[in-house]
Amino acid sequence: MSKILHIVTDEQFTDYAIRQFSAPEMCSEFVLIPSNYEKWTVKSIDQCTIIKRNSQEFEALLNRLGQYSGIVLHGMFWGSWQTPLLKRIPQHVKIAWVFWGGDLYARHENEGRFYAPITGFLNKLHKRKGNSKQDVSWEIPLELYKRVDYCITSVDDEYDFAREFTLCPFPRIWYSYYSIEETIGTSLMDSRADGNNIWIGNSAAIANNHFDVLWHIWKSGALKRWRGNKVIMPLSYGEPWVRNLVKKIGKWLFGKKLQVLKQYIPRNEYNALMLSCSTMIIGYWEPAANGNIMTALWLGMRVYLSEKSMALAYYKRLGCVIFSIERDLNRNNPDCFSRLSDEDWMQNRKALTKEYGKQRTDQAVVDLVHLLTADN
Repeated sequence: MSKILHIVTDEQFTDYAIRQFSAPEMCSEFVLIPSNYEKWTVKSIDQCTIIKRNSQEFEALLNRLGQYSGIVLHGMFWGSWQTPLLKRIPQHVKIAWVFWGGDLYARHENEGRFYAPITGFLNKLHKRKGNSKQDVSWEIPLELYKRVDYCITSVDDEYDFAREFTLCPFPRIWYSYYSIEETIGTSLMDSRADGNNIWIGNSAAIANNHFDVLWHIWKSGALKRWRGNKVIMPLSYGEPWVRNLVKKIGKWLFGKKLQVLKQYIPRNEYNALMLSCSTMIIGYWEPAANGNIMTALWLGMRVYLSEKSMALAYYKRLGCVIFSIERDLNRNNPDCFSRLSDEDWMQNRKALTKEYGKQRTDQAVVDLVHLLTADN
């Protein structure tokens, strides 16, 4: 029987992949190359063969790659061990790459490409002060992407970017780690956001473009339309200097109404905060924070993305009612911070269910397995 090898790491998506492909008919084997030996993120660790980099077991893995009909690389972030792996995969073995986004967006060739003007300027200033250079040791040589047979993503724009950037003609396979039902969760499935708070960003990562978002909120006079109680900003992970500066600017702008999430909080508390919001503002130019965006749309929140974001055009093509930071977030918009109408709310649920409903995501897994196990 043909078998598929999944190369996974200790990341949150691994559990979803294991659940989707673990049935016997999926013909899948999971090899986990750890990045952290102290605390495991993956709950289904017992279903993986754990192999350390630069070990005898890793060399044995390289020697048996020809036994598989297909290999799925879940992300391509780890050049130190994925580069030799890609070089050793025989030509008859199909390679499918699950494009996570950052595996290309964070490369040195794209440094600053997805930063809004103020954010880009502050990032350059920070680097000059610290004399820091971008780490490129993790990057996989671009020529090795030519060995990839399929690019896997649910977002058309991401696929177009990957083809253009790598100059590779690989076809695209539609796939998502989780359905809309799993993204939302049973506790929120029938819920409706009913508060008047604002949610901004998802972390202290520089790519959030927090500085430009806050500048726009101030200069556009949008706050004159707001009558809410809190501005919630998750800053639990990311870059410390970004976190500290965003907090200072946020306190100047919102005062005591600013609520910063400094640490991870239990899911039920996180959900309660989302339900208290009428508005979500996400400043990324690269597609990111999709789980938060889809949840906000599902709950009837008014979601703002940048005009520069690939995701804004993507969600609009799906039929979602979603808004532009640059065009719609200002004092002239009477609905600036109001939640969506019932009609628009239902439209978003319908669009997300059509694209990410469990029936489609399950079928996508079956189709991928058939493709990778079929005779060439």
